[in-house]
Amino acid sequence: MSFGFAGCIQSGGEDGNATESATDSEGESGSESTDSGSTSDFDPSNPEFPQPMAALINAGFETGSLSDLNNMEERDKPRYGKPVKETPTKESELLDPDKLAFAMTPSEDPAAYRTTMKPLMDNIAKETGKEVEYFPLQSYASQVEAMRSERLHIAGFSTGPTPFAVNLAGAVPFSLQVSGEGDFGYRLWLATQADNDEIDSLSDLKGKRVAHSEPSSNSGNQAPRALFANQGVVPGDDYEVAYSGGHEQSVLGVANGDYDAAPVCSTCVTRVANAGNLDPSKIKVVWASNPFPTTSFTYRYNLTPEIQEGIRAAFVDYDYSDTQIAETFEGRGKFTEIDYATVYDIILQIQENNGVEYQTENLGE
Repeated sequence: MSFGFAGCIQSGGEDGNATESATDSEGESGSESTDSGSTSDFDPSNPEFPQPMAALINAGFETGSLSDLNNMEERDKPRYGKPVKETPTKESELLDPDKLAFAMTPSEDPAAYRTTMKPLMDNIAKETGKEVEYFPLQSYASQVEAMRSERLHIAGFSTGPTPFAVNLAGAVPFSLQVSGEGDFGYRLWLATQADNDEIDSLSDLKGKRVAHSEPSSNSGNQAPRALFANQGVVPGDDYEVAYSGGHEQSVLGVANGDYDAAPVCSTCVTRVANAGNLDPSKIKVVWASNPFPTTSFTYRYNLTPEIQEGIRAAFVDYDYSDTQIAETFEGRGKFTEIDYATVYDIILQIQENNGVEYQTENLGE
């Protein structure tokens, strides 16, 4: 891998093994706590923490860039877990449904993306000749199970559950969303109250109550368990872990004082702020990672080659920048093709480090 984590992990040798960085987030750079009401001189190219969440959002620091994506070291096979299944050669093993079922990653309102994703679904129908129906699901486990049982054919899986979908459900991750400017992905932000003088660094979490989102979530649980431990803070040992049920619940719980802090998905909480449900000036970020891949768009491996080709075309051959898709996802109205083993290598490193077993019951609800 050619990128790692800000203040946490950077790429090692040719095999991509992660090594600890010489710079951490505990003030060695000389940064001082920034009051929520003050003007921040935050420099994304040389990030220093803590910072008001509003400053990070204003600087566009919730995402990465296409250069991060394009500079990843290519891999022939995944470092952990099974490779993506190949399309069957026997016609009897191919799947040719009358209707194609499409689902986005579960949210508090499972049907919330039905209207948002309609332009994409219309193009899938156009390119495949199949009717496309939206399939609302309420949990990561139910989404993976639906694809495993061939009831779900096309899906956007969250980062952490994507390897579960590959290993358990025959998912083929083929695309990520990007903006017209090439922004992609998201970061892990460690958030706390702006006026919390007890937490200004990662080490200050010791003895605190910290919200993790769900067990299979990458930025909400898997990445913190691997990366925080590398910095000498072990979740569950050094601080109490409380599962909130989601990133929105985590950051709102922090804002309301239910939790002392929370590792959260940067783009998820930015959407909460942009919707007017969170005042980002009331939250500060004391630690951040480099970008992770965001939601992977997948199809089931045994769909006929013609359907697979049509699905890919509906994603990568169209520009959705003037649709609700871009409005909902911070301007990310385009899709770029990816290779799972390469782009998800950093996620697989985290899950290998955590000893993740790809079983449905480990996905959480």
